[in-house]
Amino acid sequence: MITLPTTEQIILDCRRELLETVLPAVSDPAVKVTVEMMENVLRNVATRCAHEIAWMAEETEAMMAYAAEVAELTASDALKAAIEEAKLGRAASLDLDDVRREYSLAGEALSCAIEASFEASDDGLLRKAVELLQARNAREQQIKGDWAMIGRG
Repeated sequence: MITLPTTEQIILDCRRELLETVLPAVSDPAVKVTVEMMENVLRNVATRCAHEIAWMAEETEAMMAYAAEVAELTASDALKAAIEEAKLGRAASLDLDDVRREYSLAGEALSCAIEASFEASDDGLLRKAVELLQARNAREQQIKGDWAMIGRG
């Protein structure tokens, strides 16, 4: 019995049951593939739910810092408006929906900042944008892990 179960622990317990109880009892190859795919999804969901809010908060801070830097060096009205909207849309709580909404607004500010960097032809700002996008991609790869559509294509 888990006395203080986290969502991650509950999902990992479900995953363990699939692997240790359900999978050995399955003889149909197609159903085995389905169970393996479900296990893979559960593993990724467990990782994501354990860290998603912190990751979005981290990335929001990085996106907004980049947007602010670009805004100081360019005259983009769209960027300034996106930054203002993101500031007004700060998360009211740590509820996932509130954090996701703030993350989305920061993503719009990032998009406007990248556009402004392109328009300014500023190689330094563009390099920083690439680094930021690579870091976001690396995190997404971390979340996905070795996920694959087992037995498909």
